[in-house]
Amino acid sequence: MPDDCHATNTASWLERVAGKTQRHLADRLALEAIHIGRGALEMAAFLGASESSARRRVLLVADPDTFDAAGRDVGTILQRRGHTVGEAITQAAPHADDETIDSLLPKLDFHPEWIAAVGSGTISDLGKVLAERAGARLLTVATAASMNGYTSPIAAITVGGLKTTQPSHPADVLIMDLDVIASAPKRLTRAGFGDLMSKPVSGADWLLSSFFFGDEPEPAVLGLVDDAVERARHHAEDIACGDLAGIERLCEALVLSGFSMALAGSSSPASGGEHLISHYRDMSAKGWKRPSFLHGEQVAVGTLCSLEIYRRLEELGAPQGDGSSCRRHREDSATPAHHQLTKSAREAVRLETGAKLALVPGPSARREALAQRWKELWSMLDKQLERGRGLRTDLRRAGCPTSFSEIDTPPPLVKELILHCRWMRRRYTVLDLAGDLGHLEDLAEEVSRGPYSE
Repeated sequence: MPDDCHATNTASWLERVAGKTQRHLADRLALEAIHIGRGALEMAAFLGASESSARRRVLLVADPDTFDAAGRDVGTILQRRGHTVGEAITQAAPHADDETIDSLLPKLDFHPEWIAAVGSGTISDLGKVLAERAGARLLTVATAASMNGYTSPIAAITVGGLKTTQPSHPADVLIMDLDVIASAPKRLTRAGFGDLMSKPVSGADWLLSSFFFGDEPEPAVLGLVDDAVERARHHAEDIACGDLAGIERLCEALVLSGFSMALAGSSSPASGGEHLISHYRDMSAKGWKRPSFLHGEQVAVGTLCSLEIYRRLEELGAPQGDGSSCRRHREDSATPAHHQLTKSAREAVRLETGAKLALVPGPSARREALAQRWKELWSMLDKQLERGRGLRTDLRRAGCPTSFSEIDTPPPLVKELILHCRWMRRRYTVLDLAGDLGHLEDLAEEVSRGPYSE
């Protein structure tokens, strides 16, 4: 084993990184082993610990860039150990969508026993889907600390133009070689920091949803990543410049964030309204004739936007009156044209809109609950949102964008984004809370003209 590689089973790793009290959570996780450190790539030879002496058929999935970064070396390491390796190399800059998946499915004729996904977000998600389809085990080799999905059982797949999250095969073994990750473009590492910093908002949105619809978050899962996030924030400048110690702290926090999704059985611990802002921005980029940005860059801006909306809603106070204003705003914004989306995406969004409008309790009942239990709600949310204090400064220290102008989204499109993105998923977030209270349109205007658009 490489001297600097922290290679261990998941229970021991959890104890070392998250504390002894969290060790038991490993019993609920699919990940068999995790290798983080310098030289960790060599651990690919052994696949799972239970198969260290077996010879397996392995399908290596990568794109041209990630193949150069680590895929070629992984293939050599596997072959040297006696494994039979096939290759599925995508086109440059691939997308995790139904078309790409269809193009890769013939590679499964190789009948792989393992999929080795070598890459970051897109390749990781494609690997999960292929492992699921093949009934194979999954070795994930990260080439960038750019997102938190490596250890989650969820794949972000675009289907018919709509960003979806689908249950999928989680990694059985994860390798994060710090030398490989430090060699990735620094922008990718900074985006990973941006994705991770959604935690104060995504956690608050999870609590908010449970306030109305039950399914209260398990405290151990809700708080699993908090200390690791704080350690990463402490290293924000180190992360920005590619320092190995900072990158290791970031990797640890990203892994824990993925674990929280696996334990929750959904993306709720790490994905709320801020992710809807990012996803809708992705889906709208072509129609708006705007360039695409990295997921974590958009999430960073979306997180600050959601934090500001939470802050303003708390200032505005509990709802008053009979709720007619709330219903008017809800009906007006529930039927956006989504004119910039593809036809198939518009149809898919309308289905999600219908599901959200059918949520029980409905808006009137939710407004009544807010009027009666306003202080109770905020006593719960404030504990989570407090973790967002100073976040804009830390995002800047890490080199992340902190305004919509930095992701080329002008005020009119910012307003459209905030008003409409909530309808692409049935998940209840702060954007829906603002809609229920009749404040979303005014707050969208404020945010689009405020400091987060400059």
